[in-house]
Amino acid sequence: MKIVLFNPRGYALLPGKKHISSLACVMPPLGLASIAAVMRKADHDVTIFDAALECDVDNQTWARRIAHLKPDIAGFTATTSAFQDAYDVCARLKHIFPSCKTVFGGVHASWGKGSLLAQFKNIDYIIAGEGEIAFRALADNFKGIMYDRVYYRNGKEVSCGTIETPVVGLDELPFPAYDLLKGFPRKYRMPIFGYPKHPGANIVSSRGCVYQCSYCDRSVFGKSFRWNSPEYTFQQMLWLKREFGIRHVNFYDDLFTLNRQRVTELCERIASSRLRVTFNCIVRIGHIDEELIRLLKKGGCWMVSVGIESGDQRLLDKHKEGLSLDAIRRDVELLHRSGLWVKGLFMMGFPGETESGIIKTREFACSLPLKDANITAFTPFPGAPIAHDIERLGAFNNNWSKMDCVNFVFVSNEIRNPAILKKHYHLFYKEFYNRPFMRQKVYPKMLFQSPHSFYRLITHASSFLEFKKSLGE
Repeated sequence: MKIVLFNPRGYALLPGKKHISSLACVMPPLGLASIAAVMRKADHDVTIFDAALECDVDNQTWARRIAHLKPDIAGFTATTSAFQDAYDVCARLKHIFPSCKTVFGGVHASWGKGSLLAQFKNIDYIIAGEGEIAFRALADNFKGIMYDRVYYRNGKEVSCGTIETPVVGLDELPFPAYDLLKGFPRKYRMPIFGYPKHPGANIVSSRGCVYQCSYCDRSVFGKSFRWNSPEYTFQQMLWLKREFGIRHVNFYDDLFTLNRQRVTELCERIASSRLRVTFNCIVRIGHIDEELIRLLKKGGCWMVSVGIESGDQRLLDKHKEGLSLDAIRRDVELLHRSGLWVKGLFMMGFPGETESGIIKTREFACSLPLKDANITAFTPFPGAPIAHDIERLGAFNNNWSKMDCVNFVFVSNEIRNPAILKKHYHLFYKEFYNRPFMRQKVYPKMLFQSPHSFYRLITHASSFLEFKKSLGE
């Protein structure tokens, strides 16, 4: 079969302007690349279109490009914020080439399941959860095996398959089809000043999370946690370097270090091989010690990200399982003293958060030896536990296209005015990046530690300056 897989842009086009997100970071759609690898191994003809790489191409043009290939199946992945964008391309494709079967997967489809089929007539199938096995079954025989993760129309009714979907054996999967991503790796961009060498690539070496944070949508993996073996992960890094010249890897795992034995074996394997590929990963506060840091550095770790979320202990107790301010300060100091580049991940606009709590978070962030930070707007994604009762906790604009973790679609009863959140969002970035620690300890070293980031900054200086100016509004 001929198959086209599509990754939507997920944000509105602004005439004559480049979207700042496409300049700061563009990550390859690894879910689609994994499905593509499985389908290609089964002798299907697969093409991937990634709209994030061509931000000036409109949806009608994408629909025409897909239709031009006359695919039997068009598969779409979508986050909540990108779903409407993906569906717009899907509807246009159906108008041009109605015989094409359309399949939606990803986190939003995994939450919506059959309800999305009932609402959006141009979608033929929904795959909830992991897509590799179910998608292959669809392509091999549409009227044959219907796994219980597949939703489809049965006359006027929406039905679900009855055969239990086998669990994907992660080490049995072929490496993602990075080669089907046009321009990989050069056209993909890791977070600016988040890597020492170019080009880089993302790897997902585990799936799932064992924790129960209120804001996390776990519609795809549920409560499971599985991982690739150290040898599989090492071989993938080796392959990426050999085939694509990759010099840095970003492990896009929620819990990269949860299995200490796996981390130990992987880092020892990398060190003994002289692979000379550095990496970033996420480490969880409360599970950090000197031995773990030694292992990570031995394996080539350059940056670690830590989920901090808030500087208000009251909010952490409500929304982030097993986290304390004392543990955050202790672990961040330990990571900083080791010489690792430490990035803090924060969130603003929680239910129950007051303006004084927001100020606490900003002051706490500025007091830590963090060299980078990311702050997102609290977003009650449909599949998150907090979403079930969200309208009682504040004003919620349930507009999927705005649920991008930048727009404040939720305003708590304690804040009431979204302008207050926007003001503090801008203040966070201004004060964090203007503090003496950054000017004295970080900026002088950036040119030497991430030279390619400086090249990007200079090349797109006007767009970054325009964004910086917007923070002062």
